[in-house]
Amino acid sequence: MKYITLTLLAPLIVFAQAKAAPEEHELVRVWKSESPDGNYYGALRLMPAIADRGEFDGFRLEIFPIEEKKTPKALGERFFASDVEGRLPAEVKWTADSKFLVFTTESSGGHSPWHSTTYVFSVSDKKIVCLDDVIGPVVDSDFKLEGAHTGTFKIDKKFPAGEHPEPIKLDISRLFLEDPKK
Repeated sequence: MKYITLTLLAPLIVFAQAKAAPEEHELVRVWKSESPDGNYYGALRLMPAIADRGEFDGFRLEIFPIEEKKTPKALGERFFASDVEGRLPAEVKWTADSKFLVFTTESSGGHSPWHSTTYVFSVSDKKIVCLDDVIGPVVDSDFKLEGAHTGTFKIDKKFPAGEHPEPIKLDISRLFLEDPKK
């Protein structure tokens, strides 16, 4: 009787597992964009949660050079990769000169919805800097880029109790100096 029951249940178990798999894959979202000068390709891929901590654990930033010599254009070997845990991308933009990729984030667990931790990736330095560590807590995921690499970000010096964010204009290239606070 055991073998008959297992024989009848096995196809149902396989069917149930097959139905579950596509739902998991639908959770993975990707942001991707070519830099304005066409030399780099950036991608942010959400990482599904492994433990029971929420829908996503964070995301991975990957940067690839674009090989123009090949037809059609092709991506070269991965240039840079970094994981950002506990955060999800909110707004992502290349600077006009293609030297920096700027992205604001929100908590993957929904904590502190007023805090948009902001990061900047430098193509030439192959490095990420957390903007919050330099100018203070960014409290709005929307930001403006103008000129070659100038950005305006809203920060709150009375974080987290403040109610009036102050727009700060910043030359993003200064973030990659030895002491960016100067």
